[in-house]
Amino acid sequence: MATVKQRPDTGDSYRQSKREMFVMVGLWMLMGIWVIGYGSQAAYSAENETPLRTVLGMPRWVFIGWLCPLLVANVFTLWFCLRFMKDEPMESVP
Repeated sequence: MATVKQRPDTGDSYRQSKREMFVMVGLWMLMGIWVIGYGSQAAYSAENETPLRTVLGMPRWVFIGWLCPLLVANVFTLWFCLRFMKDEPMESVP
């Protein structure tokens, strides 16, 4: 087991991973609130629509409430992984 003096400094790595976690959890919560909130409200109001409004062959509320957030989350995740995430170098243990 390494002593305190032999342990590498993980401060930068920890702070970066914490930042990344808050961004991802924040996006997850935002998308979840949108899907559940918009989907539940729009689905019940679309129940009485005649004819049912569609976008790309699916009900409009499904397109806006589920497919759009899915696409936004996927594009954001791609950007996040390629541009935002950083690999912090770790010091080697002597």
